[in-house]
Amino acid sequence: MLIGTPGVAVAAETGAPPVLDVATLSPVDPVPNYNGVANNAYATSSATGVGGWFTGNDVTLNLSATDDEAVALFRVTIAGSTVNVPAVQNGTRGTAAYVISGDRNSNVSYVAVDAAGNASAARTITVRIDTKVPVAAWPGIANGKVAHSALASAISPTRTDPTPGSGGAAVRDMWIDGVWAYPMPLDLSTLSVGEHTWAVNIGDSAGNGAKYTLTFEITTSIADLRALVQRYVTAGKVSAPNGDRLLALLTEAAGGAAESALVKFGALAAKVTPAGHLRDSLVQDAAYLVEELRGVDHPDVVTGVAVSAGKGMDRYPFRAPGEAVRNNRPKFKILLFGNRPGAFRHEHIPLTMAVIQDLGRANSFDVDVWDYLSPEVSVPGNPFESAERLSQYDALVGVSSVGNDMFSTARPSTDNPAVTVNEQAALQTYIRNGGGFVAIHGATDSMHNWDWYKNLVGGEFDNHGSNAGGIQNTCGGCVVGELVTEDDTHPATRHFAKKMTISDELYNWRGFLPREKVHVLQTLTESTYAGGIGSSAGRIEGPDHPISWCANYDGGRSFTQALLHNWQNTADPIFQLNILEGIKWAAGASSGNCVTHTEMRGLVAAGAADGSVGAGLATVLNGAIDASYNAYLVKDYIEAMEQAKVVRREVKANLPGPDNTPIRERAKELAEWMKVLADDAVILRFLSEPVPAIHRPGDDAVFAAPADGQNVAYQWQVKAPGSADWADVPGQTSFAIAVTAVPELVGSEYRVRASDPTGEIVSRSAVLRVN
Repeated sequence: MLIGTPGVAVAAETGAPPVLDVATLSPVDPVPNYNGVANNAYATSSATGVGGWFTGNDVTLNLSATDDEAVALFRVTIAGSTVNVPAVQNGTRGTAAYVISGDRNSNVSYVAVDAAGNASAARTITVRIDTKVPVAAWPGIANGKVAHSALASAISPTRTDPTPGSGGAAVRDMWIDGVWAYPMPLDLSTLSVGEHTWAVNIGDSAGNGAKYTLTFEITTSIADLRALVQRYVTAGKVSAPNGDRLLALLTEAAGGAAESALVKFGALAAKVTPAGHLRDSLVQDAAYLVEELRGVDHPDVVTGVAVSAGKGMDRYPFRAPGEAVRNNRPKFKILLFGNRPGAFRHEHIPLTMAVIQDLGRANSFDVDVWDYLSPEVSVPGNPFESAERLSQYDALVGVSSVGNDMFSTARPSTDNPAVTVNEQAALQTYIRNGGGFVAIHGATDSMHNWDWYKNLVGGEFDNHGSNAGGIQNTCGGCVVGELVTEDDTHPATRHFAKKMTISDELYNWRGFLPREKVHVLQTLTESTYAGGIGSSAGRIEGPDHPISWCANYDGGRSFTQALLHNWQNTADPIFQLNILEGIKWAAGASSGNCVTHTEMRGLVAAGAADGSVGAGLATVLNGAIDASYNAYLVKDYIEAMEQAKVVRREVKANLPGPDNTPIRERAKELAEWMKVLADDAVILRFLSEPVPAIHRPGDDAVFAAPADGQNVAYQWQVKAPGSADWADVPGQTSFAIAVTAVPELVGSEYRVRASDPTGEIVSRSAVLRVN
């Protein structure tokens, strides 16, 4: 007999374990963060922080499984501790949510268990939680006080990330006395004695950030002054003889006659130390010590470190290229291509391609993509199999197309693998037929064994610097530095400020300096980042570091922007306009001055070969081109301009007619380019010159002639009374010379010879008179 009402029949337990789903983590950011490439696929995460890290204290592990009867529970194991989490049943499906709290970087194991005790195979998931901001400290500034002569390397802040955090604490910003500064070690001689603040904004690899502000006091003493003088002598800022005079006064001050000796020291330092912080550090410190001797009360400084909210790195919003861009009436057509499989893959590639597609839609040019990680939107086959296939494009854009196998001379054809194609020949033919090429960032780290390609892109990558992970999760080599726009007449650079701060991976070059072969548009100021706090600049270039340029090359056009590893620069409208105008120029859709001395030599050689340029004229032109080029390399832009004017004048006078239009246009552009540089040139010149004066016996007679120029070198000369000859004064190699006024030197004349890479100038002389 049946009692009650029959229920829904339940299938008998088969003994099979539950089928466990892949767990998920929450909360979820709606915009995936791009973390690079793994196993030839884009790797993204929906964690709230960067690089798969969560920055909130609680992360929920979302579990689910199915079973032929019922899922009873989930067994979660973290760091050796196991917890049974009851399942919420919905038919044969069971779910559960388990909250994991606290900072960690843990592998979490989980299994599903049914009512009969059958357990699924275990799965694992990594849970990364970092809620703590990185920490900065100044152990080199004990108790908030630091001697004025302390070395910059000894006082830089330390940067740590509390364990078990994400690590990678990096200095993202720095302020001195409230003014933003490049994150470089602090030279205390640039500051005065007394109270100051030093703030740093540091971020970690999860995207946490904090600002630490140190209030500290700079102190001084005779020992500090001695150390500063010795440092300036070693650096060549103060001549050794002048340094000896200053040090002698400090010895006198330490010996008992402190006040009078320090007053003399300050007066002499004001005359023999270069204007600016070097002079101020000596003169003002001496005055401060004199005030202390006179009983002047200097206020106490309340020191300490304050912590406030800071700014960590932004999440990199993942975006991949889409379908080919097609316009109703396109102005031109380009091809975007990345690296081939197996070569180093830059993380900025998908976003850069997507942004250029946006530019194509907004500016009416068509865009094709060829990239192995976006096969669904890429052109079929291999566009580099023939010049004919490439001829449909007005410009090719290498988006960090890294690799020595990028262009092969014998690659199996995609149409017929039994046949090989010469991609290098196809590219050369395309360029020689007037095609354009745009090299973005890692496209200069390609085809190191092919000289023609290296000349096409204008530079060969050698190395770059490094930084802590908190600077940018997809750009561990990014550093903060200064970008200088050298030529702002090109459409790709005319919207840039003369100088701007950037954060990017800054390439160094091998083989040849780009300036030797290209038309430089932008450079880097290495002093703003080389030796930075917590970062490395790699093997640097020195005072001349081109980073963006263009050239008319081998019949075609080439534009290179070696920045843009940092996705935030690609997202910046300033660089988007830079990319747009570079592409337009390379595609022949706009005009821009990209002439080079190398191109001018080639035009003269071609004219000499076809008879349009006579032998005599060729000699004159080559002489002026070489003279302009040699002056250009040492940044003697005035001379480079004058020689370029000679080229233009001779071409205009001797090569009329339409057949000579190209050489006339390039000669005009060369003169205009050199004028742009000359208008902004640092010219070797004296800012003031020696002045004669009457001195009392025993006084220090100081003659000075500071000069402006490029790393100016000085050599003082003396002409003895009654002599017609000038002689170098040993050791007197700074802008000022100090001599003791004694009767036997009366009538001596002093002058200085100043030189830099552009040449040499000699000051007027001054006569020593003693009363």
